[in-house]
Amino acid sequence: MTVLECQSIIKQYSLYDHVVTAVNRASLSVDEGEFVAITGESGSGKSSLLHIAAGLDTPNAGTVRLLGQDLSRMKPDELCLFRGKHTGFVFQSYRLVPYLTALENILLPISATGRKREQVEHRLAFLVDRLALGDRLSHLPSELSGGQQQRVALARALIHHPMILFGDEPTGNLDRATAEGVTDLLLNLRKELKQTLVIVTHDEALAARADRTYRMTDGELYVKR
Repeated sequence: MTVLECQSIIKQYSLYDHVVTAVNRASLSVDEGEFVAITGESGSGKSSLLHIAAGLDTPNAGTVRLLGQDLSRMKPDELCLFRGKHTGFVFQSYRLVPYLTALENILLPISATGRKREQVEHRLAFLVDRLALGDRLSHLPSELSGGQQQRVALARALIHHPMILFGDEPTGNLDRATAEGVTDLLLNLRKELKQTLVIVTHDEALAARADRTYRMTDGELYVKR
């Protein structure tokens, strides 16, 4: 089953007196349970494509279908609810709410979609155990290391059992040892949860473990392997 299909995506930005094409007719499809990595230099357009694929941004042209649904046909509130139910997103900069505890950050997707904590207690316990966060749940983000913050962000992205998980440089701000630990956790969880992954990364070690790898250059997407 095809979970994600991007067709001829174009994304342009106005920069002073000229137009920059960040994504140039990029097409991508991802099947259920697949791990797809997108690599490329900084500024190549890979993060722009990922944000569009996840419904966080809109293209100037082209279509994105998630679970067969055309995202461009959804109203903003409808799209927000759809993303909250079916997708998870892990940011390079974690994007944890600074005044909420680790536990409160993890549960944000649940409260945002009107569900109750009781509905996810089993999954919460599973993620807290696998991500070794049991003694950090009452801590604020400022009291956590970079690796711990990223593990909280990963738990938050997975708490609602999304069909597809997007990651924008999920190991980019971490030292090598911590990055390897987060990578192992991410891929182990993928196997246990049968998770579909689309990851943008500079990390060749992470990309090497993908089922398929694409490379983005000057806004154009190429199959690497």
